[in-house]
Amino acid sequence: MAQAGLHSIVSLPLRKWSVKREWLMLGVVLGSMLPDADNLAVAVATITKSSTQGLHRTLSHSLFMILAINVIGYLIGQATKQSRWNNLGFGLGLGIFLHSLLDVFL
Repeated sequence: MAQAGLHSIVSLPLRKWSVKREWLMLGVVLGSMLPDADNLAVAVATITKSSTQGLHRTLSHSLFMILAINVIGYLIGQATKQSRWNNLGFGLGLGIFLHSLLDVFL
């Protein structure tokens, strides 16, 4: 989780691109930190002396998660007829992608 700030800072240059897209930047910043939320499961497993194998950098860091988040955002956007939900879903997916890409280099 120590790199959560770094993941958020890396997403900030996208602000210029997202000016007219409501909730897009919110999605990117949250999405760039979201994959490391699985560290909570690692912490619980550590405290309870359970196995931590397979808890971090699995599903939350996958292309499946990016696709699922985008589809959910799109479906909510279509159901509510509000494009900001599409933007949020796309931003979350983009943030997760940027997070995973940065993890490759770190």
